[in-house]
Amino acid sequence: MSILTKIKTKLKSGTWYPFYNTFYEKEKIDSKMVLLESRSGRGLESNIFVILQELNKKEYEDYPVILAVRKGYESGVWEKLKHYGLKIDKMISFGSISYYRYLSRAGFLINDSTFPGRFIKKEGQVYLNVWHGTPLKCMGRDNVDERYSMGNVMRNLLMSDYLLYPNRFMEEKMTGAYMLQNLYQGEIIHDSYPRNEIFFHSEQGEKLKKELGLQGKQVTVYMPTFRGKADAVDSGGAVERVKEYLQTCDQLLRDDQVLLVKLHPFVGNALEFHSYRHIRRFPQVYDTYDILNMCDVLVTDYSSVMYDFANSGKRIILFAYDIEDYTGSRGMYEDIRQYPFPLVRTAEELVSLLDSPGDYLTREFREKYCTYETGEGVGRICRHVILGEKECRVSHMASNGLENVLIYAGDFQQNGITMSFLNLMKELDTNKYNYFISYRMNSLKDAPWRLDCLPKDANVYPIASEMNMDVFTGICQMLYLKFGIRSKRLGHAYDREWKKHFGDSDFKAVVHYNGYENYMISLIGHAPFRKIIWVHNDMEEELKEKKNPSRYVLQDAYSSYDQVAAVSRDIVRSVCRIGGRKDNITVIPNCQDYGGILLRAQEPVAFEKETLCTVSRDRLTEILDKKDIKFISIGRYSAEKRHDRLMEAFDRFWKEHKDSWLIIMGGAGNLYEETCRSAEKLSCADHIILIKTIRNPMPVLKKGNLFILSSDHEGLPVVLFEAGILGVPAIATDVSGSHCFMEDYGGVLVEPSVEGVYSGMLRFMEKVICPLTINCKENNKKSLELFYGLLKNSSN
Repeated sequence: MSILTKIKTKLKSGTWYPFYNTFYEKEKIDSKMVLLESRSGRGLESNIFVILQELNKKEYEDYPVILAVRKGYESGVWEKLKHYGLKIDKMISFGSISYYRYLSRAGFLINDSTFPGRFIKKEGQVYLNVWHGTPLKCMGRDNVDERYSMGNVMRNLLMSDYLLYPNRFMEEKMTGAYMLQNLYQGEIIHDSYPRNEIFFHSEQGEKLKKELGLQGKQVTVYMPTFRGKADAVDSGGAVERVKEYLQTCDQLLRDDQVLLVKLHPFVGNALEFHSYRHIRRFPQVYDTYDILNMCDVLVTDYSSVMYDFANSGKRIILFAYDIEDYTGSRGMYEDIRQYPFPLVRTAEELVSLLDSPGDYLTREFREKYCTYETGEGVGRICRHVILGEKECRVSHMASNGLENVLIYAGDFQQNGITMSFLNLMKELDTNKYNYFISYRMNSLKDAPWRLDCLPKDANVYPIASEMNMDVFTGICQMLYLKFGIRSKRLGHAYDREWKKHFGDSDFKAVVHYNGYENYMISLIGHAPFRKIIWVHNDMEEELKEKKNPSRYVLQDAYSSYDQVAAVSRDIVRSVCRIGGRKDNITVIPNCQDYGGILLRAQEPVAFEKETLCTVSRDRLTEILDKKDIKFISIGRYSAEKRHDRLMEAFDRFWKEHKDSWLIIMGGAGNLYEETCRSAEKLSCADHIILIKTIRNPMPVLKKGNLFILSSDHEGLPVVLFEAGILGVPAIATDVSGSHCFMEDYGGVLVEPSVEGVYSGMLRFMEKVICPLTINCKENNKKSLELFYGLLKNSSN
């Protein structure tokens, strides 16, 4: 595929808008222009609708209003505008070129969800986020399924100048879910939700009821939430089930009862209503909250609409027929069975309850979920934010007084770097700093389960999008990566990228722990804070074999970052040759979770669904329980690990010792299949076991008689620590990384050749190889002191 074809494909896909960089840089801000966006352009609803009503008043006649709407939703929005007699100055198509132009021009940005991943708030723009509801369902970090993908929500909230919270519960949950404490720099507005003001005007509800010809009838609104996830909605099965319940309800309802049904926007118009006598589609042209104000009863399940409707003082019924399944799969902050509302599971119970009078609301419920609702907030909010007439009650985000440290950890593949990072995090004192773990959402899209290794309460800061690229910046990037040609344009682009991802968030230091990835090395290199990069391998050797990262990127990083942390003395010379500096290098050996290793070794051998193995788990367990000789090796399936060398040496050994086995385990790398094919060609093929992606290799390692590391180069091999902790003797090739380690802990080094590895196996048979002597507790203490020292040296 030619470069031109690639560019055309990118443009057509809509994933890359080179125009936006130009708009961001060149468009001047119109200090009075207001850009409104509701539900990512899927209509004109709730808070945004009421704010637009406010902006149609005379005092805002000098403030042009731009409304962003997705294709397919425009006609419905125009009809609603006409019905309510509302004016806007321009409607733009969400995601279009025009959209990004106005996103760069508008002085005021008001959203009830998020702007896209490539959006960057400019200096001088004011961003008000009026989030679309009080959360009952777990969000962000609190929802395991969303933790990898929450980055764009988090950065939008952090980028906002104002966050509106109508109740204490919402503030608590949103703050925790998106880790706003200690990071958020803007103001929190404690005031009414604009959409809830209608509930304080019951006379308007009676008027609308008459207008719709429903006077004298009991009007019930049914608003169920969607099933599934935001990116994988269960529309089919859930809608079919709802149809069955509605059929029963329709048969049981009286002629003076009407049920209006509004499905969640994610599901859309999936129901047909022509066959029902007492059930109708929710009126399309009216605002949702006008209809809710008109109705007598709200029926919902797990939707935040119940918190809003509580302001009306009217009856709420929870139709939660699948509560056990739903709460088990989705997770909720509270058990709605403890709420002061009746909960039913069948259509018969629901219809029967419609005739049972009762006031279920309590003062405690309103105080918790309607804390700041007064019925007159939208005027104050618009005057406060847009006119600068500071009328709202505001507060600033509480801080624990500790400084923040951002640590980029990579993609959490099962390898030594990930294990070293997790070990470090276990040792860190969270009373010294607030640590935020960063990763690229795109790299975890196909394997979000990798984040399961993080504690549930860990602070995370996902990077939501890839680089905002344009043609000229792309050319500059290519020239830099391939030829080392540096340009101001590229440097400016990375400054812009930092602002896009992290806005005004303040950090004591930014740590690139992973040590790889061109984009991340350059991005962190432009952080306006102290910068530290880790080196886990002999990068000169890595550059020869993988060409990634770029030598020029590493050269700039090692020379310009404030500190370079090398995990062993062996690789210091390599770092010096690449970066041309020695004064910024500190040797910090990896921390080890020695207690965790011992505990994990006691667990039974377990395969996961992603595990690949040349034998079954039962067969592996059977072999491990034998008294045969078992050689173990752990390392990713990549060229530098030299599994070919190890297998060839073992082939020679096995011919003399038929009661021996070789077990190789690796969590990453792209040579697993090739290694399998190579093993099949050897005479000892039936005695070589290859395993890829086993989350806990410790039970296998524990059963080994000798651990063998056959690499061409290493950084600081975590696996040698693990073998030492478990009392398994070890040999390693005499190469960079392994050399100093084995010298320090009394290990045996062999030549980096088939003959060398084979000789090590023979020496094992002579019983001259002993387990390593390692004081992990003391090692960890020294490494932590060095790590804190890097942070303390910051002048920020």
